[in-house]
Amino acid sequence: MANIEENKKTIKRYFEELMNKQDYSKADEILHEDYTGAALGGLKGVDAHKQVVKQLHSYSSNLTYETLEMIAEGDKIAIFQKVSGTHDGEFNGIQPTGIEFSMNGSSVYELKDGKMYRGLSNAVGDWLGMYQQLGVLPPTADFIQAYNDSLK
Repeated sequence: MANIEENKKTIKRYFEELMNKQDYSKADEILHEDYTGAALGGLKGVDAHKQVVKQLHSYSSNLTYETLEMIAEGDKIAIFQKVSGTHDGEFNGIQPTGIEFSMNGSSVYELKDGKMYRGLSNAVGDWLGMYQQLGVLPPTADFIQAYNDSLK
């Protein structure tokens, strides 16, 4: 079992270097050779991870992950983070809106040999809020009003 503080440093590097900067020059120091992740239906290996990050940045060229809280026990780390950017690429069939968005989410990661081994990306995220920010869905108050009106 690796040192918890070293694991936290690895997670910070993961988000700063790989997810934010898309710099894979030191990916072998951060990602375990047997890395697997749950993003976009599942992925395995560094190359697959690189493709997912590239795809995420195609939705928002300035996509940024900010860690707000990190809790570690053993080789597992849970994080609470803010993801933000500008919707300047097609996302789930939604044409670019140019709208800035931010979304909070939580994820759990497992490390092995001091490297990122398994990722459960966006285990919990405020997708409703993000779609509302992009103007795809109406505000929550409108949903509630429509529901209440349907009961009359």
